[in-house]
Amino acid sequence: MVWREEPLWERPELRVAAGHTLRPGGFDLTDRALEHVGALPGWRVLDVGSGLGATVDRLRSRYGVEAWGVEPSAVQIARSGRSDAVIQARGDCLPFAGESFDAVLCECVLSLLDDRKAGLAEFGRVLRPGGFLILSDFDAPGASSGDSCVARAEPLSLVQERLVAGGFSVRLVEDHTERLKELAARLVFAGGGTGTICGGTGRPRYYLMIAQKKGTDHDG
Repeated sequence: MVWREEPLWERPELRVAAGHTLRPGGFDLTDRALEHVGALPGWRVLDVGSGLGATVDRLRSRYGVEAWGVEPSAVQIARSGRSDAVIQARGDCLPFAGESFDAVLCECVLSLLDDRKAGLAEFGRVLRPGGFLILSDFDAPGASSGDSCVARAEPLSLVQERLVAGGFSVRLVEDHTERLKELAARLVFAGGGTGTICGGTGRPRYYLMIAQKKGTDHDG
């Protein structure tokens, strides 16, 4: 039997430090983004890497949208108890028809995708023209060895270039590195250390980005 250490996002220390959102900024950044794009009741919204389903619940209860999640981990789906709203799937291979959603959220998950370029292309495929992509993730110097979020992260500039090449307009970019520092400190007190969340090369930053798929449905 081969012992496998649980990844940080499945460990209890992160749930203690970050709550069920499992990410820097929690619902504060989610709400800021949804209010910025003017999410309306009845919108179809997809949460990529939905973890314990906290954001799906938030989207439905606070904004009245038809929210769905995709999560590759069967462990996380079982813990969430939201198999009615969360589908087991990868973010770079989404099981939805094209132009199915008004908004796609990918919060602190893009850096974990096996193929980030394919993931961004999938987000564009399932968004309606004029739909919004909400990203929050690490801005790091470039992929290095290791499997932590930061070690796998790519520069923000590269993500922006790929989005523009894929037919998006970048509407908002904000630095929220202080949220990352806050979570790292709470993780230390929870006994989880900071290596997995802050490991890698250089000093990572944390950003919120909103991009809009070119089209007319939500323009203006």
